[in-house]
Amino acid sequence: MIQQLQQIFRSVTKSLEVLYVIEGVKPCARILAFEDEIGKVTDFLSENGIFAAVSGFKVAKQSAQSGFYSDKSIKIPKDSAEKGYFFVYLSKNRETAEKARLAEEKNNHAELGLLLGYPKCCCGFFEKNFNEKNTDLTLKTLENSNGYEFPFHNNIAARHFDVSLLSHFPHNFQCEPSMEIAKNNLRVIKNYSEQIAAMFSGILQGVVVYTMNEGIFLLRKYEKIGNEIIYGDVLATTKSKLYYLLSSNKKLKIIDKNSFFIEAINVKGKDYGVMVFA
Repeated sequence: MIQQLQQIFRSVTKSLEVLYVIEGVKPCARILAFEDEIGKVTDFLSENGIFAAVSGFKVAKQSAQSGFYSDKSIKIPKDSAEKGYFFVYLSKNRETAEKARLAEEKNNHAELGLLLGYPKCCCGFFEKNFNEKNTDLTLKTLENSNGYEFPFHNNIAARHFDVSLLSHFPHNFQCEPSMEIAKNNLRVIKNYSEQIAAMFSGILQGVVVYTMNEGIFLLRKYEKIGNEIIYGDVLATTKSKLYYLLSSNKKLKIIDKNSFFIEAINVKGKDYGVMVFA
């Protein structure tokens, strides 16, 4: 089933969003669909008993200047000659899908989040912190969190690598309602593919170095000794100077969630975060 969904929706996490709705663990989902594929997407949903509402505008994805993954996109008219993506709101309930579409058009982020099944605490967090210049709230989630060690279920940083059990920003990385959603989603994945469930669990259990301007890095196969991390593979969104520093040393010392040492070099500040997910 997941492979069939990927043929239609391409991304693993996007395919899983559809699966969660089909399985009834998510009341409504919001996905991006390329405009040339809208017909294929809505036909598939209709054939599987899922109602779809399509946004009255398109979005064009913006790439960051350094070339790595960006959460940013800009709205463009639906009849623009520029190619773009439509938001598709899907639910087993036609009214819910339509309400989600209207909430988005009114920029009612809290209402949209609740319709999508996100925890109330996280909807409030998003509404308070989101703006057009600040669409990635990962470091804000970290700021709200105690310490730097968190349950892997709430690892949203790995979404940059098409791996995540959540489609929202938790209000902090210890958020229990978010963890319950992630656990339920993992159970659904496991019912369809133990291999994908194991792969997700493995990738999500890692150390993340998250930056605003130098990329996102997943440190795999790690061992934690006190506040020192010894690691193997480095998955990166970009091969920046920090990437080469991380990949050539295989060891870092954590001072706090916004400060760590690689050899004698101290990387620190609000634009940097380090998280250990286990």
